Amino acid sequence: LEQEVIKGNAKDIESYYIVNGMSVTATQEVAEKLATFPEVEKILPNETRQLFTTKTENAVVPKAETANIEWNVERVKAPEVWEMGIDGAGTVVASIDTGVQWDHPALKEKYRGFNKASGAVSHDFNWFDATAGRATPYDDQGHGTHVTGTMVGSEPNGANQIGVAPGAKYIAVKAFTASGGSDTDLLEAAEWILAPTDAAGNTRVDMAPDVVNNSWGGGAGLDEWYRDVVINWRAAEIFPEFSAGNTTLTNPGGAGSVAAPANYPESFATGATDINNAVANFSLRGPSPYAEIKPDVSAPGVNIRSSVPGGVYEGGWNGTSMAGPAVAGVAALLRQVDADITVNEMEEILLNTANPLTDSVYTAVPNH
Repeated sequence: LEQEVIKGNAKDIESYYIVNGMSVTATQEVAEKLATFPEVEKILPNETRQLFTTKTENAVVPKAETANIEWNVERVKAPEVWEMGIDGAGTVVASIDTGVQWDHPALKEKYRGFNKASGAVSHDFNWFDATAGRATPYDDQGHGTHVTGTMVGSEPNGANQIGVAPGAKYIAVKAFTASGGSDTDLLEAAEWILAPTDAAGNTRVDMAPDVVNNSWGGGAGLDEWYRDVVINWRAAEIFPEFSAGNTTLTNPGGAGSVAAPANYPESFATGATDINNAVANFSLRGPSPYAEIKPDVSAPGVNIRSSVPGGVYEGGWNGTSMAGPAVAGVAALLRQVDADITVNEMEEILLNTANPLTDSVYTAVPNH
C-alpha cells in the first residue's frame, strides 16, 4: 500500500489495533490485488451507520410521580437506589455519538474534564472528535447531549433529574455528523474508548470508561465488522451497551430485524418501551442472527425529555437511542456497588432483575 501511495493509487492508510484491520482509500485495481493476499480475510466498504431517533414535535411530556425526576428515570427505579447512597459516584460512562454540550447546566459538573474546585477544564483523555478533530467538545446535532443527559444529567440545585446515574462522570466521543457515522470514524472512536488520548495522542488505558453507550447501528443480519471491537471492550471490562435499532424504510421491523452491532452475542442490546410498559412499535425485535434472544432488555424510549444543546431541555424524543442510555446508567450504578463486577455479572443481574413483560405477540418470557 505504501508503494501504491507513491504511485498515486492509494491514500489515507490507517491501521487499527482494536480490530486486526486497516482502512485505505484506493483504486479498484489496488483493492482487487489486496484481495488476493493470503493475509487479507476480507475487504469491506466504508459504510455509514445511523442514529436511532425520531422526534415528536410539541410533545406533552408525562409527569413523573416525584418532582424534578423524569418518568423514565423513575421507571428504572434509579431514585430508590439513590436513597441507598448509590448514584454512580466513582464510575465513568462514555458515549459514541454526535458529541456533547459539555457545559450544559445538567452536565457540566459531571464532565470528567471539569474540576469543580478550581473551575479548570481539560479535554485530554475526556473528549475525542473522530469526524473533524476539534479539540473542544461540541454537539451540532443534539443527539449526543440528549443521550448523555439520560445517563448522568441533573442540575446542581436538584432540578431536572434527567439522568439515571447523576453521580457518575462522563466522557464523550463524536463519530456522527448530520449524514451519520462512517465505519472508519467508528473504529477510531472504539479505539479511543479502549485507550483515551490527550491532544498529543498519548494513550492511557487507565482512563477508559466503565460503560460505553452506543445509540446507533447498521442493518439487520450478520455484519461482523464491529464484533472484535465489542469483544475487546469486554476483555477490558467495559460494558458495551447498544441500542437495538428502530424501524426504517429499509428495515420495517418484525422478527429477526434487530440491528448490528446490537445483535452480536457480545453486545448488550436495549429495546424501547413506552410509559405503559408496552414495546414501542419502532423497536426492532429478535432473534439475532446467532439464534439468541434480542434485545436483552428494554427500557423507556418513547417521549423522553433530556438535555439538548443551548443549555435547555426537550421532550418528545423517541427511539431505542433514548432507551440505551438508561441501561448504561444502571450499569454505572452496578459498578459503583462493586468496582470489580465483571461485564458478565452485570449482564446477569440486568437480565435477572428486569421486569418480565408479555403481550399478545410475546406471550412467554424471555422474549424478543
